[in-house]
Amino acid sequence: MRLFGYDIKKHVPGEEKKKKKYLPPPAVIQYYEPTSVPFYDFARSEILDALRMISSRLSNLRWSAEVPFMAAQKLITFLSEDYLELVRRLFYDGYLVIATRPQLHLVSIQNRPAHRDAGGVFIISLEEGEVFLPSFTFRATGHSDEWYLRDKLHFLNTINNSDLNLIENYGAMGMLSPEVDNSVAGAFFSEDDIKEMHERYRETYGVKLGRWQVMITPRPTRWNAIELPIAALQLSEKRLYTLQAIYTALGIPKELSTYFENAKYENRNAAELDFYSSTIQSYGVLFTKLLKQLWRCLARDNSTLPSTMEFWFDFEGVPAMAEKKRELETSAREMYLFWQQVRDTDPENAETARLRIKDIIENL
Repeated sequence: MRLFGYDIKKHVPGEEKKKKKYLPPPAVIQYYEPTSVPFYDFARSEILDALRMISSRLSNLRWSAEVPFMAAQKLITFLSEDYLELVRRLFYDGYLVIATRPQLHLVSIQNRPAHRDAGGVFIISLEEGEVFLPSFTFRATGHSDEWYLRDKLHFLNTINNSDLNLIENYGAMGMLSPEVDNSVAGAFFSEDDIKEMHERYRETYGVKLGRWQVMITPRPTRWNAIELPIAALQLSEKRLYTLQAIYTALGIPKELSTYFENAKYENRNAAELDFYSSTIQSYGVLFTKLLKQLWRCLARDNSTLPSTMEFWFDFEGVPAMAEKKRELETSAREMYLFWQQVRDTDPENAETARLRIKDIIENL
């Protein structure tokens, strides 16, 4: 017999000795590097850090289904195990393509590039059983978040590259040369002498990497210091400004990042609350829609499953949200008592009070 899309067989004693137990193959996620976007060599860690800040908070969401079918739990498990990959693709591509394979009980992320036709319309080819989910930015504008932040990411990439080049190729620390010009008598530093002195100095005092070293000349040479005003470049200030602009676009409060000065506990707690109630809440709404679409695909190929399924999430276990939830519950309880008193003592406004009470109960 079949139940919820799974084969159920009677157990026969000794049968396990004859047949090996069948284990369904695990879902395979192939690494996908977006090909239509630049590769930011010197800003990769900052991008990954921002995406991880989002995915790590998403892992605190607790999902529930209207009916605890095994198929529904499998969808929730798939979602919970791949937050970083899902967020990464939404950032770079602006959309997700998820495939369902009811026969093998597999749910996997697919690589489906998008292209524009002559009329400027995006075309994405989908196969049977695949679900398309655009991000809010892509749905509204036809571009990904990375596309809008490309100038900031290029700027950050350039700043980090400049910082590295200044460290590696800062210039000469000083200069060594003969005190007296005896080149006529043949007394001057030869190329071999200069090479040997370089090696001795570097082994004892010098910097091992880069070009920042002592200059050695064969004849007396006047030294003129030429300093690059690194402080005037304000690379650190520009880096923080760019990071803040990127975090703002992604809905990440800067108080939660280690790149900025440590904020007080009250500020961090308020920033965490704002992060969950706005950015993480938006991702939760988006992934709720994804779960519903995936369920419809599963139910279409399996008549034993209901055609629709409700999914929802909560923030149980998140300290910042738990405190806010207690405040909302206290306020709702006070409003409930107030409108209950109005309903019982003021007949003219009894219907309004009844509707208010209904709204309070549904919101809780």
